[in-house]
Amino acid sequence: MYRYTRSNAWFLGSEIKRDVLKYVNTSGKNSILEIGCYEGLSSVFFADNLLSHPDSSMVCVDPFMTLETNDHQELLKNNEEENFDYNIKICSNSDKITVYKTTSDKFFETNRNTFNFIYIDGCHEPDFITRDMQNSFSVLEPGGIMWMDDYGGGDGISIKSAMNNFLKAYDGKYILIHSGYQLAIKKT
Repeated sequence: MYRYTRSNAWFLGSEIKRDVLKYVNTSGKNSILEIGCYEGLSSVFFADNLLSHPDSSMVCVDPFMTLETNDHQELLKNNEEENFDYNIKICSNSDKITVYKTTSDKFFETNRNTFNFIYIDGCHEPDFITRDMQNSFSVLEPGGIMWMDDYGGGDGISIKSAMNNFLKAYDGKYILIHSGYQLAIKKT
């Protein structure tokens, strides 16, 4: 990860970086969706570690600063989008990555693909969290993993509450595989 450009190292100490390889087959065919990419450290980690199969692919969705109401405006004041573009360009398997610089809502309007691994670290507003989780779960393959960031962070209460509401509504359709700062489920 040392070769990638970054202004923040949040991903480097994350639970997903530490644990995801326990749950996703590193040599199998993976179809990955990432919602919210920031500088692309998670994106390139997935590309370097989970896209080795010839038929693997990854979709990255992030509007970057195209939204006036972006909930990360205070954090997105440097070269995050440029860092993301650079990191994707130099990572392993960059030819297997498709980038949509749009909102997740717009992406899901036209998406017809399914995924076996989805990482959600998009907008932290409760209604966005709910829609991202619902839309993602609808395109998550049975046995697939959906991993959410900030379950124990951000403003904490509204993020965790939105995720817990999703878990209650979808009870019996998943197995909880990780709960900490991040949250991960496996679709049954």
